[in-house]
Parts: sequence; structure tokens; C-alpha cells
Amino acid sequence: MSKIDKVISFDVESDFGMFKKPDVNNPIYFTYNIIPKPTLLGILGAIVGFGGYSQMQKGDDFPQFYKEFEDLLISVAPLEKRGVFQKRIIKYNNTVGYANKDGGTLNISEQTLINPSYKIYVALDLSKSSNQLIEKYLLANKAENGYIPNYEYIPYMGKNEFKLDIKNIQVFENLSHELDEVFAISTLFQNRGKVALKLNEQERDPFDISMSETYFYYFERLPVLFDELGQYQYENFSYTNAKFSKDSGFIQSLELVKICDRVICLY
Repeated sequence: MSKIDKVISFDVESDFGMFKKPDVNNPIYFTYNIIPKPTLLGILGAIVGFGGYSQMQKGDDFPQFYKEFEDLLISVAPLEKRGVFQKRIIKYNNTVGYANKDGGTLNISEQTLINPSYKIYVALDLSKSSNQLIEKYLLANKAENGYIPNYEYIPYMGKNEFKLDIKNIQVFENLSHELDEVFAISTLFQNRGKVALKLNEQERDPFDISMSETYFYYFERLPVLFDELGQYQYENFSYTNAKFSKDSGFIQSLELVKICDRVICLY
């Protein structure tokens, strides 16, 4: 378990969002449903003033924000029932010269998230100066309504025309690794193995009212970091209200932290 001094949570929301999948090479672009960790690290970098892709110099392997936050532990929970956001295909014309070498106009169709919003948890190791900056900027600018009005750079939801809001900032210092015998995970978690959920979900007693709710399951393969060539590395994630037993090997492989009455998974 990594050193954690405190966890800060906040909500990010926007009218639209687009986290482009890199494995589509045609005029139709698709988006991830859940904000990827590298994108979230970029948002934190914008808040504290670390350089991004446009500030990279010749010889740089990665932008400054990624170098500073590569080891940062985060957790994400979509603020949408069952975790799935509405999406729309938006069509527009790309008229820049490098996109239209033949002198024509490139027609783009882009999948866009409608009203994406997420609760973000950031685990801080305050022995690191980069983590101290996150605490400084989030807490020093915290207004009464939880909105951060001052950033070094403007953060956005995947595209610079999708400005985001940051609200509902909370600080948690009383963290626990002691889990109940049966519990649900309130955030995304790594779904390691094709049958991990099936083998580890707590069996429901049909006569137990507390476990009679309808369970939902959401799965997505998401980027978590970059390799040495700057390509995404992926993990399979799940989001569910199903309950698990703390004694299962699958659960013990996750980095789980209990905050108040919630269990979150850090990655």
C-alpha cells in the first residue's frame, strides 16, 4: 500500500466531453465513457500550472504534468445512474490545411458525451512537492459552494472547447483499510480476469431484503498510463453496485480504502 496522508475528492462536470480513442483512424472518432487517468492527470496539471503537450521541448519523452503525477493514485466514480452517459454524434468540417492536403474539406463525425460528470478522489503523499501543490490549489481556492475559480491553466473535459467546472471539494484524513465482511465498491475498479466478478460477487439471499436490489454492471477498457513509446497501456475496469466478500483473492488484489461509509479503489 502506498503512503497516503489524505484523500481529496471533488466533482468535475461539463455540458459536453470527448476523450478520444486513439485506435480509430478515420473521420469518425469515438470517445471513452469514463474519463481516463492520463486525462485526469492533465486536468490536475492544468490546475497547478504544470506544462502540457504544447509546452513539450525537443527531447522530452512526456509532458511535465505526466512526469510529476505518473505515480499519483486516483479513483473515479461516474455521477450518472449505472455509469453510462448519453452520447451524440456531432458532425463538423475541418478546414485546416494539414487536414486537407488535396484542397478539399474534411468532414468529421465525432461522438460526444452529454453532461459528463465524475467524482474524483486523489490520494496525496504530502512528502512530494507535486502533491503539496494539488492540496494548495484545491483548498486555497475552495469557495463556499465548492467551486474553484482560479486555475493556472483552464482545465477542460477532453477538448479545449469543453470547459469544466470543479465542485464539492472534500478532504478525508481518517482513512481505513479495514473492510466490512460484505461491501460494495463505490468507484471503478480493475476487473482482473474474465470471470473475476462472477467468482467473487457475494451470493444474494433472495429472502434478505438488504440484498434484493437489482445489480448493474458496467465494463470498459481504459488507459491508465503511457509506455516508453508514449502509447497507452490499458486495464479492464468495472463499475457495479454488487457486493463482495473481503476474503476473496480478487478483492485483496485491489488497493481499497474506506472513507466514511464508502469503499473506493485507487489505481
